Amino acid sequence: MQELLNHIASARQILEHMDHGVITTDLNGIVAYWNHTCEEIFGYSREEMINEPLSKIYPFVAEQQYHEHFKKLLSGEEVQGQWKSITKENEIIWIDVNAKPLMDDQGKPQAIIASVHDIGELKRIEKELEENKARAQAILETTLDGIFTTDNEGYILNFNHSAARIFGYHEEEITGKNIKVLIPDPNFVTPRADNKDGYLMKWHDETVEKNIIGYRRELMGRRKDGSVFPLELSVSEVDWEGSRILTGVVNDISERRRLEQEILRISEEERRNLGQDLHDGLGQMLTGIHLISKNLARKLESNGIPGSDELQEISDLIKEADEYAKALAHGLVHIDFKEEGLNTALEQLAQQVEKLFDVSCVVSNKEKINLHNNMQGMNLYRIAQESISNAVKHGRASNIRIDLKTENGSLKLSVKDDGIGFTESRNKKKKTGMGINIMRYRANMLSGRIEIFETENQETKVVCTIPFNN
Repeated sequence: MQELLNHIASARQILEHMDHGVITTDLNGIVAYWNHTCEEIFGYSREEMINEPLSKIYPFVAEQQYHEHFKKLLSGEEVQGQWKSITKENEIIWIDVNAKPLMDDQGKPQAIIASVHDIGELKRIEKELEENKARAQAILETTLDGIFTTDNEGYILNFNHSAARIFGYHEEEITGKNIKVLIPDPNFVTPRADNKDGYLMKWHDETVEKNIIGYRRELMGRRKDGSVFPLELSVSEVDWEGSRILTGVVNDISERRRLEQEILRISEEERRNLGQDLHDGLGQMLTGIHLISKNLARKLESNGIPGSDELQEISDLIKEADEYAKALAHGLVHIDFKEEGLNTALEQLAQQVEKLFDVSCVVSNKEKINLHNNMQGMNLYRIAQESISNAVKHGRASNIRIDLKTENGSLKLSVKDDGIGFTESRNKKKKTGMGINIMRYRANMLSGRIEIFETENQETKVVCTIPFNN
């Protein structure tokens, strides 16, 4: 008997020092044991709770549910759950409960024992997380930017409302599909799943394959209806529990492209009008003055009047000015690139450059390029013009080389010069002009891109690449 009492005393001592509350009740829910941790959790002393109903600290549990729990316990089942409880000071707390019956040798329940944990802090954190999640979800769903997340293999995990609006898919339709469904742009690369060292998203350019993460790029997207449109994409990444999650932010820039196209159209019309005025107005006037001065020089010479040589020299200068004006006019007026061909137009441009600026300018590639429309030729021609102008005016180049070729389903126009270099010439300028931006706009109109870099020989190279099937 003494040994049994010692075991009971030892068990009580262990229960008193446990880090969670321990409660025993009879089969009617009347408290028989209340350890020290329970006193700390609920504020009630042992004396205040012994012989009190357990429902005293669980007033928020419905009576029916309370009886159902005891019914399960009496049948030998365990009961687990999280419930609101109340302390002596009427403070509402959350308690995690694990209760089970104590059986006798015949397997009949004799009492109920329960362990309780105060999970108020956990609930507070859970509530904050839920609020933060709801807040983040609200921001995600109301932002005008399209936002999606993918796993490391490019399969879509989330898709907000703006992304659904941009691409025309509902979230449930696109979740689980590869991002290439939305962005089929050939410059946007998703490696195979077994390419563990590769990047999900890469960007190809003339010199190096760049990781797209951390950069803002302009690509072509595809809507659910199959239509293709220009978009702006930026990608960030985060490691989440050992996995790599990628977040993409997209914007439909179709309207921006339309406005840029309209600006370029107006600019082209002004160029054409200016060129026509130079040719029909100033050119004809200079031609007339040249003929008059030349005729007058002959009369002076035939009559032996001094000054005929000087007048002839003036006449020659007027003729040169006339040719210069006509050359300028030719570069400004509309050219039918489908009929004349871009190669022919570039060769004529090279000849004008040599004549006007006294530099060497050659078109090195003789591949026949059949353009799909005049807009392609006009924008590529203007890009070549602007590149040459920068090379002569800012780069002080002596040799310029124009190259036009098709490669892997793309058309590449490159202009290379041996001037002082793009970096140095840009540093010498007080501010950046609109020329480079306009070249980029023109490339964007053709769903292409512009790259400007220095070669190993310190030459400046401008490369425009557009999708093209000859």
